[in-house]
Amino acid sequence: MKPFPEQAPVLQFDSISYSPGTTRLFTQLSLTVPVGACSVIMGPSGAGKSTLLRLGAGLIPPDTGTIFFRGVNWNDLTDHDNALVRETLGFAFQNGALWANKSVYQNIELPYVYHRPKAPKKEVQEAVTRAAALAGIQSQLSLRPSQLSLGEQKMVSLGRALVMDPPVLFLDDPTGSLDAQSLEKLLGLFNDLKRQGRTLVLVTQDPTVTARLADRLVLMKGGTILTEGPFSEVTRNPDPEVVAILTSVLSQASTFSTDILDLLSIDHEGGGILK
Repeated sequence: MKPFPEQAPVLQFDSISYSPGTTRLFTQLSLTVPVGACSVIMGPSGAGKSTLLRLGAGLIPPDTGTIFFRGVNWNDLTDHDNALVRETLGFAFQNGALWANKSVYQNIELPYVYHRPKAPKKEVQEAVTRAAALAGIQSQLSLRPSQLSLGEQKMVSLGRALVMDPPVLFLDDPTGSLDAQSLEKLLGLFNDLKRQGRTLVLVTQDPTVTARLADRLVLMKGGTILTEGPFSEVTRNPDPEVVAILTSVLSQASTFSTDILDLLSIDHEGGGILK
């Protein structure tokens, strides 16, 4: 396929509508996600955050409207080009979404053997070993998912997302159920990926993750995007609904870092988040 247009947005949702069942979730939703940044999607439960992430990654199609990935319409891709595009992205699921009858190693290798079925065994092993090291699960490759904690299963899902060394990562609540030490390691990894120019599209309710990773914020409520833009602009938005969501999410931190305290003490001309 042709190279992606230079600096084309990672994602562009153009007037999409989507109904997961009998109830319409999104109606004429539009959003642009830039390349080379960490975009964090936040909002209360049921806002549609995870569904938006899956739509953007091409895991489910919208009912109407168009989704562009790096300037290319998902619907215009041939099966061959679709496979090539999917090699450039990784997806870590909120619940891990692991195959129970496969080992950790086999779960991590799945995207690699799918996209590169003729790859030498040594090449696959090197890719799995590298991804497992990044996710901190090198010692667990022979285990089954049932032998792991929920936090460990999420790290296996992350390793699987990293195995193709993708430039774009979709991460659905990647830090949930992690202890403080694991969280710090993961934040370090994500910051390293950002410095390498990777694009992160991340759903989280974790205030520490938001404060330390987000370049841009997308705030959602009831299937609607309330506001989106650079982190510093969104956190100073005086709209009462925006303030309510940010205050609710960011004030849930049990141990406040300097970054979190800075966010909670914002007073932008009488609006924004107040301490």
